[in-house]
Amino acid sequence: MPTGKNSTKNITPPEAQKSADMRSATLPSKSMLWGAIGIIFLTTCALYWNTYSFEYVLDDTIVLSENNYVKEGVGGIGKLLTTESFEGYFGEQKNLVEGARYRPLSLITFAVEHQIYGLRPDLSHILNMVFYAIAGILLFITLRQFFTYSNVKNGSIWTSVAFITSIMFILHPLHVEAVANVKGRDEILAFIGSMGALYYGLKFYDTKKLAAAILMLIIFFIGLLAKENTITFLAIIPLSIYFFRKDSTSSAWKILGLLLIPTLLYLVLRYSVIGYFLSNGNEITDVMNNPFAAMRMDQKFATIFYTLGIYLKLHVFPHPLTHDYYPYHIPIVNWTELKAIIPLILHLILGGIAVYGLRKKRIYAYCILFYIAALSIVSNLVVGVGTFMNERFVFTASLGFCLLMGYYLHIGLTHKKYKILSITIAAIFLVGFTYKTISRVPAWKTPLSLNTAASKVSVNSARINSFMATALFNTHMASNDRTEKKDLLDRAEVFARKSISILPRYKNGNLMLAGIATEQFNFDRDLTKLLGTFRTVIQERPDIDHLRNYMDYLNKQPSYADQMVNFYQDIAHNILIPQGKIDWALHFLTFGFNIDQNDNRILDGIAKCYEARGDINKATQFRNRITTQ
Repeated sequence: MPTGKNSTKNITPPEAQKSADMRSATLPSKSMLWGAIGIIFLTTCALYWNTYSFEYVLDDTIVLSENNYVKEGVGGIGKLLTTESFEGYFGEQKNLVEGARYRPLSLITFAVEHQIYGLRPDLSHILNMVFYAIAGILLFITLRQFFTYSNVKNGSIWTSVAFITSIMFILHPLHVEAVANVKGRDEILAFIGSMGALYYGLKFYDTKKLAAAILMLIIFFIGLLAKENTITFLAIIPLSIYFFRKDSTSSAWKILGLLLIPTLLYLVLRYSVIGYFLSNGNEITDVMNNPFAAMRMDQKFATIFYTLGIYLKLHVFPHPLTHDYYPYHIPIVNWTELKAIIPLILHLILGGIAVYGLRKKRIYAYCILFYIAALSIVSNLVVGVGTFMNERFVFTASLGFCLLMGYYLHIGLTHKKYKILSITIAAIFLVGFTYKTISRVPAWKTPLSLNTAASKVSVNSARINSFMATALFNTHMASNDRTEKKDLLDRAEVFARKSISILPRYKNGNLMLAGIATEQFNFDRDLTKLLGTFRTVIQERPDIDHLRNYMDYLNKQPSYADQMVNFYQDIAHNILIPQGKIDWALHFLTFGFNIDQNDNRILDGIAKCYEARGDINKATQFRNRITTQ
């Protein structure tokens, strides 16, 4: 609760003024405050302590375990600050997604970790848990600054808005991905930066102390370095000043002006590193990095609103959960479908309610506006985020829902008339969230456990089917049991084929199918089956390096010569030449020519390729070989 000389400028929200219990509230003791903080910390530990035994999964390889700049330790911090965030993994700036990525803060923490104790997933996970606990505690402290009343009755803090909201936030199952996946640290650090800036923004308004303003700007800039999402607090911090302080409109604008200083500094730094803001001029056509690439504009926005509807549902009923919302777990949606129309109507209603309550500073209006503002930058409406949606994207936005629940549960718990109903609702959410979080966390233990869980939910995602195939394949490689190895390969093949049935040109799916086929060949030596799988892959992705490397091996086996020649002429004449992939046809025909320089089918195919290229002399040379045999 603010105690500065200007704290009389604070106001009590209109709903709170109706509560006699609130007006008679007493201040909590320091022991109670520390007790509440301790419970938030211990709750976090109870939920996530077992993550210390988890491995690195998903993008942990990109940002940590295989990021060369991170592995330089503190010596790599300069590179992390001056390069796109994925460059340390790829060796160059790839520009895979719109706007690229510049999030050096979490990578710097990984570099410091590596400097101190090397690659230790156990400690990385423990640090994520600690950062999450800090986020919950900072949320509690910040929310206590929101209201003029103390949110307690008879010395109790347990029914306060701040405490209920913070516990709801810590327990929410939508946050599991950000905490249990080490890469999710960027979300947590961005939230800490955002909350810290909000806290000192309120302090600056209350005390007018320059130190508070400076801390607000510094922490806000640090939050921006964690993740771009922090920029939404350009709106949220002034909005909070407006809602929770008296006669605050002009001050809110002044604070917005101050926040523009670190924002512009960050944008200039980001531009100097990446070289552009949103696009480098090259269209992103890979649906795994731009899922809307194959859609019409109307389908794009219908699908976006469908995902926004899923976000709303998951806040209230977070089941089922998955880390994979890639094509086409999220289907292509049209405006003729209710699953696009209903979310649009719901968001229009929410927007109308927020506008209605804005002037009177209603808490529900603030919660809705907070949610919309925080979600805006990851909604795909403002900028493409590289996928349809992700649970970690609403890490900050979920506070709008938690605060709404916390506030009205507090109202009910402090009124005899609604107390039993409020206790029932609170119990349902708290028990439900706890159960779902505890049951969800173990999925993140290993790549296999994570992909197994997701494969049961995201059944139509090409990506998860490919990743499941990869996880099973890697488990096969680590096994020494021949029967188990064969079984794992057979299971992996099913997922790989499902992946390319969903998205035929998906490179990772085709790569896995080719790799699985070669391992199966080591078991059964069935060349006909192997080449049949290779034919399937070549039909969509002849550019898979593994194919050509393994064919080079097969070409050197004399006993396979006839089958290999037949294979090369088949894929050239029946697949590649009809598809207009002349260079690839010539590439594989050359393989066949190196085996048998007198096969008429091979010679004819090579001649056709050179004719298509316009090289008549070369074509004639090979046609003459046919006629002179």
